[in-house]
Amino acid sequence: MKLSNKVNTVPNNVARFLSGRRLAVSAALVLAASTLLCAGQFQPYRLVNVHTAGVLPRASFDVNFRVYAPPDGYGSGLLTGVNVGLSERFNIGLAYGGEGILGYSSRVRWNELPGVLVKYRLFEEGVATPALAVGFDNQGYGGQAHEFGYGYDGYIYKSPGFFLALSKNYLMFKTVQIGFHGTGNYSLEEAADVTWPNVACGIDIGINEELVFVAEYDFAFNDITGSGNDKNYGLPHRGFLNIGLRWTFTENFHIEFDMQDILENKTRRVFVNAPTPQNPNNRDVVRVPVHWSRELKVAYISRF
Repeated sequence: MKLSNKVNTVPNNVARFLSGRRLAVSAALVLAASTLLCAGQFQPYRLVNVHTAGVLPRASFDVNFRVYAPPDGYGSGLLTGVNVGLSERFNIGLAYGGEGILGYSSRVRWNELPGVLVKYRLFEEGVATPALAVGFDNQGYGGQAHEFGYGYDGYIYKSPGFFLALSKNYLMFKTVQIGFHGTGNYSLEEAADVTWPNVACGIDIGINEELVFVAEYDFAFNDITGSGNDKNYGLPHRGFLNIGLRWTFTENFHIEFDMQDILENKTRRVFVNAPTPQNPNNRDVVRVPVHWSRELKVAYISRF
């Protein structure tokens, strides 16, 4: 009889223990899910240049302006864009601009093609899994590149082309939102020479309900570095570090100050000894830094 009591008592204790554990685990999962949900509402769809897995909500749009200083002697560049959330997962966008629109330049150099964005969020973020988005974007940044100075035609900071983006968000101390992001992309610029993809990563930190700090590192596997006429690609320590501070001072309006390539790893070719009639083969070439730049973004977000 005592043995029978012991056999019955042990399973009851274990059941109560497991029931308590299940309750604690369930509570933890609910808390984590609610944390991720709260964090997700702050998720940006882009850092400085790099895409995240974030998308605009359905029936919403944003109109944005980016002011930048191209390094080739033109006046300030202006890039305008419109992004639209057609569904909770699907975004499209269009961008166009040029250089010399602002400032003292005597002429304007318009972009050769408009930028087109198509982005679809395949998977939502879970407790342990990141959100995943895929898309295409042919809009680059920093002004126009050309064969003479950069070795290819396109943009100084190449457009991503086809891309895949992962994002995972957390909420700390009930107010500080942190998002981690990683992307892989295949740019169509200089595609004849560069047949491999590029990689970038970044982070956004919501300091409070108004201020967000963003940082990203583009490994520039698809970008040329080095000196002379050498073509060296795939050097991760020669990537581009960009940072920015975003101020959302109303629900619909935010302004952002960015710094591009603060490590000054982006280079362009210059001729030390240019060809002359007496020496037409004189083509001593070196690569010099493009230098880091400051940019300003303004965006208006609303619904329709």
